[in-house]
Amino acid sequence: MRAAGLLLIVVGCGFSPSATGDAASGGSSDAPPGDDGGSGSGSGSGSNGSNGEMARRKPITIHAAAVTGTQTDFPIWIDLNDADIAARARTDGTDILFTNANGAALDHEIQRWDPVAPRLQAWVRVPSLAHADLKIYVEYGDLERATAPNPAGVFRASFAAVWHLEDTVASNTIADATGTHAGTPMDLPSNAQVGAKLGGGLAFDGGDGQIAFANPLTGNTAHTISAWVEQEQTTHTSSIVCVGTGNTDQARFLYGRYGTGATVGVGQYNDDWQANNDIEGAGWVLVHWVHEGNNKKVHIFRNGVEIAGSPHMFGSAPTTAGTTGLIGNAPSPGFGSANGMAGKLDEVRIATVTRDPSWIATEFANQSSPGTFYAVGPEEVAP
Repeated sequence: MRAAGLLLIVVGCGFSPSATGDAASGGSSDAPPGDDGGSGSGSGSGSNGSNGEMARRKPITIHAAAVTGTQTDFPIWIDLNDADIAARARTDGTDILFTNANGAALDHEIQRWDPVAPRLQAWVRVPSLAHADLKIYVEYGDLERATAPNPAGVFRASFAAVWHLEDTVASNTIADATGTHAGTPMDLPSNAQVGAKLGGGLAFDGGDGQIAFANPLTGNTAHTISAWVEQEQTTHTSSIVCVGTGNTDQARFLYGRYGTGATVGVGQYNDDWQANNDIEGAGWVLVHWVHEGNNKKVHIFRNGVEIAGSPHMFGSAPTTAGTTGLIGNAPSPGFGSANGMAGKLDEVRIATVTRDPSWIATEFANQSSPGTFYAVGPEEVAP
């Protein structure tokens, strides 16, 4: 959702405030990312800003100790409570941007800007993260220097779909940040939008509520499916994501609770793995399911760490088929009945690559504790 003023922030997002997220707004643009790792560079040098002041910025130093391995085109979660930004930035947030140390704009998506709170939540694509502290900047106060948000540029690293789940059910569309696989809410109550782990999320009551989307996975394509899950205690299968058909090896599903056991489960239909790892009642848990594709090997990670018993070998390579894709349920007939998610979901993603353990560990470190992943420095005049 693109921020279009404080009125949109109030009307466009219906989840209630919480310690981890409340009202939200987002940005979108079809502008192509620049060759320098961003979506272009700002113009002007210390010019008068949109509030009649000089453009300002704050350094955000990403700690090398929080980064595992070397990452390329990595989407960083930024979550700031900052009165300085609120005092100078426009109320609609259109003068807020992120830059690298050389002043070149970085691809970003503003998920929420609330100048009253004040709260800025955004995703920023960092071209390279390695074994040294890295400084980027949040800049504000001069509309002429700003660059448009570019969510698709942020998630260019082989993501097929990224659902922040910020949208209200009444909007009838659940946005995909890549711009290719928007979802349609079905049988969800009007109050399904709730405060979640990273801003807003959706609550599912274990019934038929779901989000339908077009399946982006086919054949033996590798994948990484991930989500923040707050799995409730339940007695039935609780589906996070399911794609494909109800024929042997033609589906892919990730369950927060699988079958008769209170454990995470994954499978291809009739070729499944009950992973013996219980997340019921554990609060917010980041789950990654990595499928290597044709070699039949799969991995499950919980909060950035591979679980005991992983990897697991399926009996056959996947032959994923069909157009059906669902968040929060698995289709019936074909997958049986009573597969509705009982709990909350946030930040559901599908990538068409196998994320390695270092990416997954860094993703968890950033999203679980942004305040220790980076440090924010004092305000300065933008050069």
